[in-house]
Amino acid sequence: MLKKIVLTVFILVTFSSIAIADQDTLYPSDDADIWQYVPDTNRGTELGFQVGCGGSGYYRNSLIKFDLSAYSGATVNSATIRLWVFGSFGDFPTDNIYITRNNADWDELIVTWNNRPGFSVKTLITAPSTYDWWEIDVTDWVQDFVDGTEPNYGFQILQNDTDYAIFNMGTKEGTIDPELVLDYTPAALQATTFGRIKSLFD
Repeated sequence: MLKKIVLTVFILVTFSSIAIADQDTLYPSDDADIWQYVPDTNRGTELGFQVGCGGSGYYRNSLIKFDLSAYSGATVNSATIRLWVFGSFGDFPTDNIYITRNNADWDELIVTWNNRPGFSVKTLITAPSTYDWWEIDVTDWVQDFVDGTEPNYGFQILQNDTDYAIFNMGTKEGTIDPELVLDYTPAALQATTFGRIKSLFD
């Protein structure tokens, strides 16, 4: 009996590690950039959004949000934002680029520089190359969103120095959509698989 239990557990754990992960590609519910130079202008329908600092020292930040409501309770194995970078200006590539987790909600058709969300945490990331996909790891933050430990207000990407450097990325209104590539273990499948293991010992 003990051998049977051990063998069954081994098979189920092996199956779990190989077969139960799934992968989806999500597209933004909202994306927009905000310009300090025109602080009350909404840019939520543009074909591209920008990050950087203009020649007059004015910043441009990009915001992006994905609907993760279908993944509540899942284990996030990896979550990667992919943005197509199609142009740049000034001193590029640059440094001091950050991705942040927003601390308030926003809407792409309303958000401006003056009503932009703040952020509670930020992470330094490597600047992209042009005419290539820029990949940003957001696994831990997405896990917080699907766990419900943090509200999902999306992300903000910004430059944190005054170097004249700007780069352009495609939006969902353009020809190459931003993506969130999500590798995850569904909550229901986890419960089923590990419930079967637990039942062997009941």
